[in-house]
Amino acid sequence: MGKKKIVKKGKKKHVNNPTSKKYSKYKIEGGKIKRELRFCPKCGPGIFLAHAENRVYCGKCHYTEFFSSEQK
Repeated sequence: MGKKKIVKKGKKKHVNNPTSKKYSKYKIEGGKIKRELRFCPKCGPGIFLAHAENRVYCGKCHYTEFFSSEQK
């Protein structure tokens, strides 16, 4: 049997990761921190609800609230 060739691939190119979006969930007003999104009622403070078209959703415990077509 013949020997297999080993091909060196070289260094991988550095890719920047996208920045965190946690700073977009808060705003500072008059020296106080204001939260822009709602918290999950089951998980408690610190876990935000994600907004979709007609609902808000918790990715941790899968809690979902649906909006009616009039309310938003």
